[in-house]
Amino acid sequence: MREQVVREYFSPSKQYKVQIIKRKDGLYTTEVYRWMEDCGYEFWSSINHEFSLINSEEHARKIGIEQLKECSRENLSINVLND
Repeated sequence: MREQVVREYFSPSKQYKVQIIKRKDGLYTTEVYRWMEDCGYEFWSSINHEFSLINSEEHARKIGIEQLKECSRENLSINVLND
């Protein structure tokens, strides 16, 4: 089994997202992306500046949501994040 995206959350503008990733060793990590448009191409570009290993999905979710808030600078609705 390789890394697996177990959850994905988007900012209200849909310009940012965070993925909660379960690694093959059972630990979790997060990856933050920004939607980019450049020279006619549209794609998600990773904007992570730090890497951390997290011991539970719930803890990874909390960290990911904080990273999403920080990167997007948008107010995130708790209803959107509690799925």
